[in-house]
Amino acid sequence: MDQNLLQMNQVRSEDELAVVNISSTEIGALSKEAAERILQNKDTDDIHLLMYVPIEKKADLIWLIESVGQALEDEDEDNVALEFADLLYFFVIPFYKEYILREHHLYECIDDLLVRLASRTHSDIHTLVDAMRDDLTE
Repeated sequence: MDQNLLQMNQVRSEDELAVVNISSTEIGALSKEAAERILQNKDTDDIHLLMYVPIEKKADLIWLIESVGQALEDEDEDNVALEFADLLYFFVIPFYKEYILREHHLYECIDDLLVRLASRTHSDIHTLVDAMRDDLTE
């Protein structure tokens, strides 16, 4: 069985991810259009739903990270920023740390987000940023 898994990993294209949070064909998967609405509205009750956006390829992961960054650009509310920090801490970093560390562009995007989040005054955001920095330097 380990041989089969090894062969499957070798066959996987460079663009595909080994860790898929949810398939786009699964019930409950969130479309990019719905995710974009959540990112525009920035409703703190809905931001956690972004973890149901199917991330099946590197392009999907890049899209999510860059979209969160764009949503943070003009956001003044610390509660919204805290929700985005939660999304990064509880979903993006644990699932995709390996890819973030390997892909220079992804790492730079995450680092930029962490710098912007660290500029907030909310102590919970600072706690999450410190934890994410620790996770990425292990």
